[in-house]
Amino acid sequence: MKNRNNKISKAAAVTMLFLLFLHFPSVTDAQDRTIEQWGDAAISAGLEPSSLNQLLSRAEARRLDGPSLGLILSPAIALAEQNLPGELILEKAMEGLAKGVPIPQIEPVLARLQQGAESVAPFVTEWAGREEASLMIERSGEQTDREQFRKDLMRVSAIASSELQGPDLVRDILNSLSESGVIPTSRPSSVLAGIRIAADLPGRVDRPDVARDMIVRSVQSGFTATDIQKMPGAMELAQRRSRMPAASVLEGVSEQIRSDIPATQILQNLFNGQIGGGPPGGTPRGLENRPGRTDPPTGTGNTGNLL
Repeated sequence: MKNRNNKISKAAAVTMLFLLFLHFPSVTDAQDRTIEQWGDAAISAGLEPSSLNQLLSRAEARRLDGPSLGLILSPAIALAEQNLPGELILEKAMEGLAKGVPIPQIEPVLARLQQGAESVAPFVTEWAGREEASLMIERSGEQTDREQFRKDLMRVSAIASSELQGPDLVRDILNSLSESGVIPTSRPSSVLAGIRIAADLPGRVDRPDVARDMIVRSVQSGFTATDIQKMPGAMELAQRRSRMPAASVLEGVSEQIRSDIPATQILQNLFNGQIGGGPPGGTPRGLENRPGRTDPPTGTGNTGNLL
Protein backbone atom coordinates (compact mmCIF):
# COMPACT_ATOMS: atom_id res chain seq x y z
CA MET A 1 0.00 0.00 0.00
CA LYS A 2 2.85 2.35 0.90
CA ASN A 3 4.54 1.83 -2.49
CA ARG A 4 1.24 2.38 -4.26
CA ASN A 5 0.73 5.72 -2.42
CA ASN A 6 4.27 6.79 -3.30
CA LYS A 7 3.58 6.06 -6.97
CA ILE A 8 0.36 8.09 -6.82
CA SER A 9 2.17 11.01 -5.17
CA LYS A 10 4.91 10.96 -7.79
CA ALA A 11 2.34 10.80 -10.58
CA ALA A 12 0.46 13.76 -9.09
CA ALA A 13 3.67 15.76 -8.82
CA VAL A 14 4.59 15.07 -12.44
CA THR A 15 1.09 16.06 -13.56
CA MET A 16 1.27 19.32 -11.58
CA LEU A 17 4.66 20.21 -13.06
CA PHE A 18 3.32 19.47 -16.54
CA LEU A 19 0.37 21.78 -15.99
CA LEU A 20 2.65 24.52 -14.68
CA PHE A 21 4.83 24.29 -17.77
CA LEU A 22 1.72 24.56 -19.92
CA HIS A 23 0.54 27.65 -18.04
CA PHE A 24 3.82 29.56 -17.78
CA PRO A 25 6.18 30.17 -20.71
CA SER A 26 9.66 28.78 -20.21
CA VAL A 27 12.64 31.08 -19.84
CA THR A 28 13.71 30.08 -23.33
CA ASP A 29 10.28 30.93 -24.77
CA ALA A 30 10.37 34.33 -23.05
CA GLN A 31 13.84 35.05 -24.40
CA ASP A 32 12.75 34.04 -27.91
CA ARG A 33 9.82 36.47 -28.02
CA THR A 34 10.05 39.27 -30.52
CA ILE A 35 9.35 42.90 -29.72
CA GLU A 36 5.94 42.55 -31.37
CA GLN A 37 5.12 39.49 -29.26
CA TRP A 38 6.10 41.28 -26.08
CA GLY A 39 3.88 44.19 -27.11
CA ASP A 40 0.94 41.84 -27.68
CA ALA A 41 1.50 40.20 -24.28
CA ALA A 42 1.58 43.61 -22.59
CA ILE A 43 -1.69 44.68 -24.23
CA SER A 44 -3.33 41.39 -23.25
CA ALA A 45 -2.23 41.95 -19.64
CA GLY A 46 -4.01 45.32 -19.63
CA LEU A 47 -1.14 47.78 -19.83
CA GLU A 48 -2.14 51.22 -21.06
CA PRO A 49 -1.54 51.39 -24.84
CA SER A 50 -0.21 54.95 -25.02
CA SER A 51 2.43 54.31 -22.33
CA LEU A 52 3.36 51.05 -24.00
CA ASN A 53 3.73 52.71 -27.40
CA GLN A 54 6.03 55.33 -25.89
CA LEU A 55 8.19 52.62 -24.40
CA LEU A 56 8.30 50.66 -27.66
CA SER A 57 9.34 53.82 -29.53
CA ARG A 58 12.07 54.46 -26.97
CA ALA A 59 13.17 50.83 -27.19
CA GLU A 60 13.33 51.03 -30.98
CA ALA A 61 15.47 54.17 -30.76
CA ARG A 62 17.84 52.29 -28.44
CA ARG A 63 17.81 49.30 -30.84
CA LEU A 64 16.68 46.89 -28.12
CA ASP A 65 16.00 43.28 -29.06
CA GLY A 66 13.20 41.03 -27.78
CA PRO A 67 15.06 39.63 -24.75
CA SER A 68 16.14 43.10 -23.59
CA LEU A 69 12.61 44.42 -23.92
CA GLY A 70 11.40 41.38 -22.01
CA LEU A 71 13.51 42.39 -18.99
CA ILE A 72 11.50 45.62 -18.91
CA LEU A 73 8.05 44.32 -19.77
CA SER A 74 8.04 41.18 -17.62
CA PRO A 75 7.59 43.05 -14.29
CA ALA A 76 5.10 45.46 -15.88
CA ILE A 77 3.01 42.57 -17.18
CA ALA A 78 3.21 40.80 -13.82
CA LEU A 79 1.78 43.88 -12.07
CA ALA A 80 -0.90 44.53 -14.68
CA GLU A 81 -2.13 40.96 -14.38
CA GLN A 82 -2.68 41.61 -10.64
CA ASN A 83 -4.59 44.84 -11.33
CA LEU A 84 -1.59 46.79 -10.03
CA PRO A 85 -0.01 49.85 -11.71
CA GLY A 86 2.25 48.23 -14.29
CA GLU A 87 2.58 51.61 -15.99
CA LEU A 88 4.95 52.59 -13.16
CA ILE A 89 7.42 50.09 -14.56
CA LEU A 90 7.06 51.56 -18.04
CA GLU A 91 7.61 55.10 -16.78
CA LYS A 92 10.71 54.20 -14.77
CA ALA A 93 12.08 52.19 -17.70
CA MET A 94 11.56 55.12 -20.09
CA GLU A 95 13.33 57.39 -17.62
CA GLY A 96 16.32 55.08 -17.64
CA LEU A 97 16.32 54.65 -21.40
CA ALA A 98 16.16 58.42 -21.90
CA LYS A 99 19.26 58.78 -19.72
CA GLY A 100 21.09 56.06 -21.62
CA VAL A 101 21.24 53.72 -18.63
CA PRO A 102 22.19 50.15 -19.63
CA ILE A 103 19.41 47.55 -19.35
CA PRO A 104 21.28 45.49 -16.69
CA GLN A 105 21.22 48.57 -14.45
CA ILE A 106 17.56 49.32 -15.15
CA GLU A 107 16.39 45.77 -14.42
CA PRO A 108 17.03 45.72 -10.62
CA VAL A 109 15.33 49.11 -10.24
CA LEU A 110 12.23 47.77 -11.94
CA ALA A 111 12.35 44.63 -9.79
CA ARG A 112 12.36 46.76 -6.62
CA LEU A 113 9.43 48.77 -7.94
CA GLN A 114 7.50 45.57 -8.67
CA GLN A 115 8.30 44.25 -5.20
CA GLY A 116 7.21 47.55 -3.64
CA ALA A 117 3.85 47.42 -5.40
CA GLU A 118 3.20 43.79 -4.52
CA SER A 119 4.23 44.20 -0.88
CA VAL A 120 1.85 47.05 -0.15
CA ALA A 121 -1.03 46.04 -2.44
CA PRO A 122 -3.14 43.94 -0.02
CA PHE A 123 -3.17 46.58 2.70
CA VAL A 124 -3.75 49.52 0.36
CA THR A 125 -6.64 47.72 -1.35
CA GLU A 126 -8.26 47.01 2.01
CA TRP A 127 -7.67 50.53 3.34
CA ALA A 128 -8.99 52.28 0.23
CA GLY A 129 -12.15 50.19 0.47
CA ARG A 130 -13.00 51.28 4.01
CA GLU A 131 -16.13 53.31 4.67
CA GLU A 132 -14.10 56.19 6.08
CA ALA A 133 -12.22 56.48 2.78
CA SER A 134 -15.51 56.59 0.89
CA LEU A 135 -16.78 59.35 3.18
CA MET A 136 -13.59 61.31 2.64
CA ILE A 137 -13.99 61.11 -1.14
CA GLU A 138 -17.67 62.09 -1.03
CA ARG A 139 -17.22 65.03 1.34
CA SER A 140 -14.02 66.45 -0.15
CA GLY A 141 -15.54 67.63 -3.42
CA GLU A 142 -12.36 66.59 -5.24
CA GLN A 143 -12.60 65.12 -8.70
CA THR A 144 -12.07 61.46 -7.86
CA ASP A 145 -14.02 58.33 -7.04
CA ARG A 146 -13.31 55.21 -5.00
CA GLU A 147 -11.64 53.27 -7.81
CA GLN A 148 -9.54 56.20 -8.99
CA PHE A 149 -8.46 56.94 -5.42
CA ARG A 150 -7.48 53.29 -4.96
CA LYS A 151 -5.37 53.43 -8.11
CA ASP A 152 -3.73 56.71 -7.09
CA LEU A 153 -3.05 55.46 -3.57
CA MET A 154 -1.64 52.21 -4.92
CA ARG A 155 0.63 54.16 -7.22
CA VAL A 156 2.15 56.48 -4.61
CA SER A 157 2.35 53.64 -2.06
CA ALA A 158 4.18 51.41 -4.52
CA ILE A 159 6.75 54.12 -5.23
CA ALA A 160 7.19 54.93 -1.56
CA SER A 161 7.53 51.26 -0.57
CA SER A 162 10.12 50.77 -3.29
CA GLU A 163 12.18 53.75 -2.16
CA LEU A 164 11.73 52.93 1.53
CA GLN A 165 12.68 49.30 0.83
CA GLY A 166 9.56 48.02 2.52
CA PRO A 167 5.90 48.85 3.16
CA ASP A 168 6.14 49.42 6.93
CA LEU A 169 6.13 53.23 6.96
CA VAL A 170 3.30 53.40 4.41
CA ARG A 171 1.19 51.04 6.53
CA ASP A 172 2.01 52.97 9.70
CA ILE A 173 0.95 56.27 8.13
CA LEU A 174 -2.36 54.93 6.85
CA ASN A 175 -3.10 53.11 10.11
CA SER A 176 -2.30 56.23 12.14
CA LEU A 177 -4.56 58.32 9.92
CA SER A 178 -7.41 55.90 10.59
CA GLU A 179 -6.70 55.81 14.31
CA SER A 180 -6.74 59.62 14.48
CA GLY A 181 -10.33 59.58 13.18
CA VAL A 182 -9.76 62.43 10.72
CA ILE A 183 -10.01 60.55 7.43
CA PRO A 184 -13.70 61.37 6.75
CA THR A 185 -12.89 65.10 7.00
CA SER A 186 -9.56 65.00 5.16
CA ARG A 187 -8.67 65.58 1.52
CA PRO A 188 -7.79 62.59 -0.69
CA SER A 189 -5.11 64.70 -2.38
CA SER A 190 -3.47 65.46 0.99
CA VAL A 191 -3.38 61.78 1.92
CA LEU A 192 -1.75 60.98 -1.43
CA ALA A 193 0.77 63.80 -0.98
CA GLY A 194 1.65 62.55 2.50
CA ILE A 195 2.46 59.08 1.20
CA ARG A 196 4.31 60.55 -1.76
CA ILE A 197 6.79 62.51 0.40
CA ALA A 198 7.41 59.71 2.93
CA ALA A 199 10.69 58.62 1.32
CA ASP A 200 11.89 62.21 0.78
CA LEU A 201 11.75 63.49 4.35
CA PRO A 202 15.15 64.38 5.82
CA GLY A 203 15.76 62.28 8.92
CA ARG A 204 13.13 59.63 8.21
CA VAL A 205 15.77 56.87 8.25
CA ASP A 206 16.73 57.63 11.85
CA ARG A 207 13.26 58.64 13.03
CA PRO A 208 10.53 56.89 11.02
CA ASP A 209 8.16 57.44 13.96
CA VAL A 210 8.58 61.21 13.71
CA ALA A 211 8.21 61.07 9.93
CA ARG A 212 4.92 59.22 10.39
CA ASP A 213 3.79 61.71 13.02
CA MET A 214 4.63 64.70 10.85
CA ILE A 215 2.71 63.36 7.84
CA VAL A 216 -0.30 62.34 9.89
CA ARG A 217 -0.46 65.70 11.64
CA SER A 218 -0.10 67.54 8.31
CA VAL A 219 -3.18 65.77 6.94
CA GLN A 220 -4.96 66.13 10.28
CA SER A 221 -4.26 69.88 10.31
CA GLY A 222 -5.78 70.34 6.86
CA PHE A 223 -2.57 71.09 4.96
CA THR A 224 -3.11 71.13 1.21
CA ALA A 225 -1.35 68.66 -1.08
CA THR A 226 0.78 71.50 -2.46
CA ASP A 227 1.98 72.55 0.99
CA ILE A 228 2.77 68.95 1.95
CA GLN A 229 4.74 68.40 -1.24
CA LYS A 230 6.87 71.48 -0.50
CA MET A 231 7.90 70.25 2.94
CA PRO A 232 10.90 68.02 2.03
CA GLY A 233 12.58 70.73 -0.05
CA ALA A 234 12.00 73.37 2.62
CA MET A 235 13.38 71.02 5.27
CA GLU A 236 16.52 70.35 3.23
CA LEU A 237 17.09 74.10 2.91
CA ALA A 238 16.56 74.62 6.63
CA GLN A 239 19.00 71.82 7.38
CA ARG A 240 21.71 73.41 5.23
CA ARG A 241 21.21 76.81 6.82
CA SER A 242 20.99 75.60 10.42
CA ARG A 243 23.59 72.80 10.12
CA MET A 244 21.34 70.70 12.32
CA PRO A 245 21.09 66.91 11.92
CA ALA A 246 18.30 65.87 9.59
CA ALA A 247 16.42 64.09 12.37
CA SER A 248 16.40 67.28 14.44
CA VAL A 249 14.92 69.23 11.53
CA LEU A 250 12.22 66.59 11.22
CA GLU A 251 11.46 66.84 14.94
CA GLY A 252 11.32 70.61 14.71
CA VAL A 253 8.79 70.59 11.89
CA SER A 254 6.66 68.05 13.71
CA GLU A 255 6.73 70.29 16.78
CA GLN A 256 5.63 73.30 14.71
CA ILE A 257 2.69 71.32 13.36
CA ARG A 258 1.73 70.21 16.87
CA SER A 259 1.77 73.88 17.86
CA ASP A 260 -0.93 74.58 15.24
CA ILE A 261 1.31 76.83 13.15
CA PRO A 262 -0.21 77.17 9.64
CA ALA A 263 1.52 75.35 6.78
CA THR A 264 2.41 78.55 4.95
CA GLN A 265 4.11 79.92 8.08
CA ILE A 266 6.01 76.67 8.67
CA LEU A 267 7.29 76.75 5.09
CA GLN A 268 8.36 80.36 5.48
CA ASN A 269 10.09 79.53 8.77
CA LEU A 270 12.00 76.72 7.10
CA PHE A 271 13.03 78.89 4.15
CA ASN A 272 14.37 81.34 6.74
CA GLY A 273 16.28 78.58 8.51
CA GLN A 274 13.92 78.60 11.49
CA ILE A 275 13.57 74.97 12.47
CA GLY A 276 11.67 75.59 15.67
CA GLY A 277 9.64 78.53 14.44
CA GLY A 278 11.71 81.04 16.41
CA PRO A 279 14.61 83.28 15.29
CA PRO A 280 16.72 82.27 12.28
CA GLY A 281 18.62 79.10 13.10
CA GLY A 282 16.32 78.55 16.05
CA THR A 283 15.86 74.96 17.17
CA PRO A 284 13.12 73.16 19.03
CA ARG A 285 13.39 73.18 22.81
CA GLY A 286 15.69 70.42 23.99
CA LEU A 287 17.49 70.04 20.67
CA GLU A 288 20.03 72.85 21.11
CA ASN A 289 22.80 70.61 22.40
CA ARG A 290 22.02 67.49 20.40
CA PRO A 291 25.09 65.64 19.04
CA GLY A 292 26.00 66.71 15.52
CA ARG A 293 24.75 70.28 15.99
CA THR A 294 27.61 71.69 13.88
CA ASP A 295 27.92 68.76 11.50
CA PRO A 296 27.45 69.47 7.79
CA PRO A 297 24.17 68.46 6.21
CA THR A 298 23.75 64.71 5.94
CA GLY A 299 21.18 64.64 3.12
CA THR A 300 17.72 63.22 3.09
CA GLY A 301 18.43 59.56 2.82
CA ASN A 302 16.11 59.55 -0.20
CA THR A 303 16.55 56.61 -2.57
CA GLY A 304 13.98 57.81 -5.06
CA ASN A 305 16.46 58.81 -7.79
CA LEU A 306 17.51 55.26 -8.55
CA LEU A 307 18.52 55.72 -12.14
